[in-house]
Amino acid sequence: MYMSSSLHFGKLADYRTAGGGTPTLHGQTAQADNSYGLQGNPTLHALQDAVSRLEKGEHTLLFPSGLSALSGLEVFLRGGDRWAMPDSVYFPVRRFAEYLKDRYGVGYDLYDPSDLSTLTGVITDKTKLIHIETPSSVTFDITDVDKIVGIAHARRILTSADNTWASGVLFQPLDHGVDMSILSLTKYPAGYSDIFMGSVTTRDAALYKQLAHYHKVYGFTVSPYSAMLVSRGLESLKVRMAASGNNAQALISLIRTHRKISKIYYVNTDKAKDFSAGNGLFSVELDRIYSDVELELLFSHLSTFSIGESWGGTRSLVLPFQPDDLAARFVTPKNTIVRFHAGLEDKDLQLADMQAFLGGLEKPT
Repeated sequence: MYMSSSLHFGKLADYRTAGGGTPTLHGQTAQADNSYGLQGNPTLHALQDAVSRLEKGEHTLLFPSGLSALSGLEVFLRGGDRWAMPDSVYFPVRRFAEYLKDRYGVGYDLYDPSDLSTLTGVITDKTKLIHIETPSSVTFDITDVDKIVGIAHARRILTSADNTWASGVLFQPLDHGVDMSILSLTKYPAGYSDIFMGSVTTRDAALYKQLAHYHKVYGFTVSPYSAMLVSRGLESLKVRMAASGNNAQALISLIRTHRKISKIYYVNTDKAKDFSAGNGLFSVELDRIYSDVELELLFSHLSTFSIGESWGGTRSLVLPFQPDDLAARFVTPKNTIVRFHAGLEDKDLQLADMQAFLGGLEKPT
């Protein structure tokens, strides 16, 4: 692993050549300036190559977080343009869209991922980008990616997909014609909840060139040590995701018929044609709205599941969402939703926790 921020050259001519974008150090594949560590070093470039292989792309850029990778979409938008995103989009993306609107006059429109007539109804000649997130956050709605790509290509509109849920293992957006696939490497790829990182991968050299310039102008980079940790995580990615998914299925089977749970949200791969398997995430909609006091009591029964975000690591997590949190959606859930991430702890411990949670639901408050 090459850990230095200063790249060392034996000849001045090699340094000059690297600054023009020609690799001179073993493992460098960046196509921008290779003369300084801010644009990367062999450790970073090796990870870029690995993510490209994972996502079945040609070019990858690394960012300090998943959100900063998503923010790279702004390079394709100008004042007066519009972009479309699902109503269930990862909330920080919605916040970012509001920022672009207020500061630069870039408008946005929401669509229902389960009803694409809501997408075609908002597209105009000002629409320059359609963003996809499948499955969606919290309720795991499935989007017909092929249909969106068809809509976009017919109108020469760019497409991007947040592929974090599948993490390049369970789905490959680029194989379906999506222009850019974006990952939060923080989650399943890194695997241990100890770093932040994101990536953007594409097969289009022109799009990559635009993104690489934006990447350099804003000084985005990641540390070589963080890149090494993600590279380590990729070695066990498929095994960890499968184990997490198996644990989640056992928990879903346990709660499937419980009378206090009105609905279970998860990716049913028997019905979701695009996904090869599930992961550790699922949500349950309870029988009514529960107050924070009631939720605090429910969660007090848990010892393996901790309250927290940033799923995809080894630890099991739980987090509640109220209808008001999802009020921007075309169809708002009526009751409290609780999202679970099944980690890699012993399955019996997770099942015992879920039994305790269900028992808490049965107790009068």
